[in-house]
Amino acid sequence: MRSLLRQIGFLAPTLFILLVITVHAQSSGCPGGTGCFQGPTGNVSIQGFLAEVLQALVKISLPIITVFIVYSGFLFVTAQGRAAQLETAKRNFFFVVLGALLILSAWVLAKIIGGTVTQLLS
Repeated sequence: MRSLLRQIGFLAPTLFILLVITVHAQSSGCPGGTGCFQGPTGNVSIQGFLAEVLQALVKISLPIITVFIVYSGFLFVTAQGRAAQLETAKRNFFFVVLGALLILSAWVLAKIIGGTVTQLLS
């Protein structure tokens, strides 16, 4: 429980900062009018910037997820039928798969929302 609270304590300020950056984006020189800014990646739309950030997160997290899946398999092999260690290995594997699904679904959801917003604005 404490680990979860620490993670939330780290993520909440980060998400707040991203929200503040998004809200206070400058619209000067934007071809689309309001809601645009010149980001560090050269994008002029908030949707494009957030899509690139999520894509970078996916590219960074996929090798990490792979390492943790291999580690989970290692835990299964070293358990050698002991119930307590098998339960730990199952729990580890479950959370690795859950984390991978959350990261990938966030990216897919951002792409869907971005595409919908783009279609509505054009």
